[in-house]
Amino acid sequence: MQPTIRWMAALLLPALVATGTLIGAPKAADKDIDKTTDKMAKAGSVVGNVMNVYEDKKKIRIQVSYSIPKLNTGAYQQMIQAQRNMAMARDRQAYINAQTSYAQAQRTLYTNETKTKDLEIQAADDVVVRMARPKEDFDEKGKPKRYTKKELAELRGTDKKLPGYKAEFGDITTEQIIKIDLVRKKGTPPKPKKARGKDKDEAAEADLLGDFTPQASMIVIIREAAPPPK
Repeated sequence: MQPTIRWMAALLLPALVATGTLIGAPKAADKDIDKTTDKMAKAGSVVGNVMNVYEDKKKIRIQVSYSIPKLNTGAYQQMIQAQRNMAMARDRQAYINAQTSYAQAQRTLYTNETKTKDLEIQAADDVVVRMARPKEDFDEKGKPKRYTKKELAELRGTDKKLPGYKAEFGDITTEQIIKIDLVRKKGTPPKPKKARGKDKDEAAEADLLGDFTPQASMIVIIREAAPPPK
């Protein structure tokens, strides 16, 4: 059961997009990425809160939020009753009242339920790390330093197609909000084989997706961790 869940989670990973604001690379940057990754295909993007960073393995665990539709049973019953009232209406006003009740219930037939999920994402060897704002620096008096246009240009780097400013994987810390662009090997991932008997334990340890597992091609630090309360 566990390997099946991991297999499905990896396939659904690109669909889990957090409810926060997304900051993406310009279209030109996306085209540039396509040219340099002939054997890789885009696999979506995800935004989440950093829960843990495994720097030695170049892996990140993030928590993402996503919404799923949930049936409002009260509104559903109201719609059924309104349909009955329309069929039994003896005058125009009664029919209009039932029709209005039906329309009101229809607007609230589904509500969005927000859920969270932890995901572990492996960074590609050539992952690009950027930050929405330049690193904070201080002058000799301990006050935040104001960068000049020249300094900001240097912090952005020579590739103007990339978003934000230069950063390293080591700049990623817990409680940051980050956006991760995902890629995976082109082609169709293999279907998991049904294991029997003792093979089930071995299958539980197997990486069912292998090279098709989505990896981080670009990580953008959108927001730094909130300072601890004083």
